[in-house]
Amino acid sequence: MENGQINENDIQNKVTQKKKKQKMNNFTTVENETSLKKIKKNIEESNTNISYEEPLPFDFLTENDYKEYESFANFFEDQFSKINIKDINNKINEMKNEGNSYFSNYLNSSDESDGERMEKGDQRDSVFKQTKEYNKNLKLINIKKNKRARLNIIVIKKKYIDNNSTVEEKGKEIKKNTIIISPLFMPVGTKCCIKGLIEEEVKQICNYIILSNTYHVSNIYDMTIFQKNKDINNFIRFPNSMLTDSGGFQMVSLSKRIKILEEGILFNNIYDSSIIKRNMELLLKDETDCDQTTESAEKNKDIDLNEGEDILLTPEKSIKLQNMIGSDIIMALDDVRPATESDINKIEEATYRTNRWLERCIKSHGKKEDQTLFGIIQGGLHIDLRNKSMDFILRKKLNGYAIGGLCGGEKKKKFIEIINHCSNENNLKYNYLPINKCRYIMGIGYLMDILFCSILGYDMYDCVYPSRTARFNTALSYDGTLKLKQAKYKYDFTPLVKNCSCYVCNNYSKSFLHLLITKKNPVVNTLLTIHNIFFTLHFCYLMRVSIFSNKIDYFVTTALYNNFVIGYKNGNYKIPDSNMADSDSSPVNNDPINICSNNTVVKETNGISENYDYSADNLKNEFSTQKNDKINELIERLPIWALEALKYANIELKF
Repeated sequence: MENGQINENDIQNKVTQKKKKQKMNNFTTVENETSLKKIKKNIEESNTNISYEEPLPFDFLTENDYKEYESFANFFEDQFSKINIKDINNKINEMKNEGNSYFSNYLNSSDESDGERMEKGDQRDSVFKQTKEYNKNLKLINIKKNKRARLNIIVIKKKYIDNNSTVEEKGKEIKKNTIIISPLFMPVGTKCCIKGLIEEEVKQICNYIILSNTYHVSNIYDMTIFQKNKDINNFIRFPNSMLTDSGGFQMVSLSKRIKILEEGILFNNIYDSSIIKRNMELLLKDETDCDQTTESAEKNKDIDLNEGEDILLTPEKSIKLQNMIGSDIIMALDDVRPATESDINKIEEATYRTNRWLERCIKSHGKKEDQTLFGIIQGGLHIDLRNKSMDFILRKKLNGYAIGGLCGGEKKKKFIEIINHCSNENNLKYNYLPINKCRYIMGIGYLMDILFCSILGYDMYDCVYPSRTARFNTALSYDGTLKLKQAKYKYDFTPLVKNCSCYVCNNYSKSFLHLLITKKNPVVNTLLTIHNIFFTLHFCYLMRVSIFSNKIDYFVTTALYNNFVIGYKNGNYKIPDSNMADSDSSPVNNDPINICSNNTVVKETNGISENYDYSADNLKNEFSTQKNDKINELIERLPIWALEALKYANIELKF
């Protein structure tokens, strides 16, 4: 601009600058809009609450139901935790004679007899009935049944007393026994401890029993450690009960590193064998056992195994190792074959060998008053072999029995058939597990498996699943599993499970746990382990309250709906063996599912009849209409094996 006149070049420069500025503004606006769109998209993708359907609450259980159950639990805690277990029979008789209401449904209780199971009328039978003192460390008392589901009291003599005080020092008021109510889940601490948890956390969460493994413990710890600490309970300072597996399961988990011999299991050891060899030297006081081991090693020196030193675990060694470990419940060494084994000759061979090994275990058991020995029923997926196994093992009059060889990839239909048969009290004598003994299914950890086994009359379960799945960034919920690494949890600020009272749900959101996972913070493994174990134990607690309150039908219906319907919709539950039955197999029986209603409509689904529930007032009430719709929806979703399990258990689907 010269003398106030406008220069064309100045105008052009201003226009150019203005365009550049506008372009920059437009770019910034576009960039901001793009960022906002990305954030909005992430929030929409991550916010599961938009499409997420909450699982149904267990609100059929009233405040009074919980209070009555707690009164029941506290009563048995007060009555049995402080007495000498030798006096427990007298205590039971005293309460029965007084007409205690909790014994109005009393069925039976375990006795202390050993050896061959006696027929009714046997003269020896009366001798045991007259015995006043109870000479074992575990007592099961049948308190109640709701359908086939059992509510039992299991009393186990304590070995560890807090503050290193003995019973004599503390006086009569000290708790001498752990009082357990079944059904229960036993968390697994394979090597004496639960991975990721410290002592205080284990004590707070695990009120009943934890499980450890003889093979792993014997390879890691010098047995003199347990001997000098009295037992495993005192060593890890766990005030409740311990169960040790025999080492038989490693026949499956380490199948490529073992050879099965009549003497025992020859392991190509995964550990440095120096510790277990020292431990076994403590056991080889019997010259015969020494000769047998040497003979076996010579006989099989050319066996082609992987690198590592060969270790022979015999039934005798397994029992004596467990005697030194000092657990409350010990397991007989069994010949475990994969559930999917197709060679029936191998299954039959394993079944009979398990029987022979049990006899050797019983003879070797040197602490019968301090440790309860459980036998293990084998036979694969063949009911005739299961019958032969039960017929032999039940005559040994043990204090508890386990079902082994399942949960290894078999079809659910077969799984249900086997567990139903082994607890079916309508079977011939010795072809079902006794009502007055502990019933234990090994390797059960999925909530739906725990549910189905419990309604068919079992008491105890164990599995590494809750803790192992935690280490894979997965949390358990009433509608299945939450895979927290997924991006959809980035902006989900809700707890893992609504109304869960565990430490994690009270203090952390899914979003924060997702952040810990993405940043690879190892503390998340501990947090999810705490939640998963607490949640599994709480699920069993709710089931016990439901059995006690005669509401097992409601509990089963709600739990199934949460998984098979809501969990399926939410993408949190994959239905196992959906559209189940093999084309060449038909349902075991075609009786209809019992549904509570006055009006029913029958519909054929997958070759099996089911009754659909409709309310008595012909759906006039909207709430009852919704309930019936839910039952119909559930029946449509349930596979055949689940429907059959409900029939076996006499469960009525109802909300």
